[in-house]
Amino acid sequence: MSCHRFRRSPYGLLLLALFATLWTPGAQAQSIDDLRTEREEARRAAAEAATEIDELRAEDAELRAAVEALDAHISLQEGRIASAEAAIAEGEAEVAAARQAAAHLGAESDEIRARLQKQAIDAFVAPRQDALDQLNSADPMQSALRQSFLGEIVGDERQLVDRLRVNLAEQAQAEAQALALVAEIQTQRAQLEARLAELEASKAEAEALRSQLQARIDEWQALSDEMEAADAAAAAEIARLEEQLRRQAEDEARRRRDANQPPVNIGDFAVTHRPTPGRITSAFGARVHPIFGTTRNHYGVDIDGDTGDPIKAAASGTVLSSGWMNGYGNTIVISHGGGVSTLYAHQSSLGVSAGDVVEGGEVIGRVGSTGWSTGPHLHFEIRINGTATDPAPFL
Repeated sequence: MSCHRFRRSPYGLLLLALFATLWTPGAQAQSIDDLRTEREEARRAAAEAATEIDELRAEDAELRAAVEALDAHISLQEGRIASAEAAIAEGEAEVAAARQAAAHLGAESDEIRARLQKQAIDAFVAPRQDALDQLNSADPMQSALRQSFLGEIVGDERQLVDRLRVNLAEQAQAEAQALALVAEIQTQRAQLEARLAELEASKAEAEALRSQLQARIDEWQALSDEMEAADAAAAAEIARLEEQLRRQAEDEARRRRDANQPPVNIGDFAVTHRPTPGRITSAFGARVHPIFGTTRNHYGVDIDGDTGDPIKAAASGTVLSSGWMNGYGNTIVISHGGGVSTLYAHQSSLGVSAGDVVEGGEVIGRVGSTGWSTGPHLHFEIRINGTATDPAPFL
């Protein structure tokens, strides 16, 4: 009985535009990294727009898009956090390996220093007698041996010194690498903390929007139940009024002895005048909410119009009721005989009263948005013995 008009707010337009970019393929020339960066930036922008949406004024589609944008951003953040944690763990393992290598090189360097120190002390304090004899000998053969012996001693020391020098350089390199990795890990940890804080904020915002959306779903369901009850009440009231009119007609016929007047059948009814010239914006039958997915029955058609547009009687008949009807707002019901009646709801003003006889095309009221309505329009029904039937074939 109501026509939902979609109003696009600035927040909603921004949010829906940003969210749509998440599923738009990029140019083939772009690299995968560029596309990934664009997607991440689009998700972040959509999430930022979602946090600025006015929950009370946003349309249902905007609110759902906001929740989906935040969920996508949360998923992205969780993936990046997992990658950051893995990178930190890998970096910590590399730091440990570098420090272990530095410690091993340091221990080996200490061992080399000790050997060099021992050799120096041994050579100075207690040289071997045979070595001294060979060094002091004037024999040419002994002289050759002396040179070989000196070369052996000096060569061994040189190897130890070279090895020590290399070890020290490698140890310094390992320690520098460890320090660089530690600095990198500290940067990664700071970024991780920022992402975790952003993740928690996004989750809190998403939960708030999800709660608001659920509240709207519950509200819609409650309203649907109330509409069903209102329709049942309207059907019962129309049937009662039709029966009352029928009895009055029978009494009048009896008084005039006009019992030969044939009854009007549904096949004899025709809409002689369109109630209002607007287009049909909502058809008869079960309607699935485009956002919530819930279903409720629509017992007429909604015809577009502006507040104050004239509403005409669809055919000649007698006004059964004219006044406020729960859910329908200002409503007129006209009986056309044979149990056929037409209903005109959500009017801004009523132009006829109960009992009036009207002609087809006569103005009976004005388009409005009273009752359960979200915008000016005419809710038009055709009922047979109080039960709604699809008006479309008659229009």
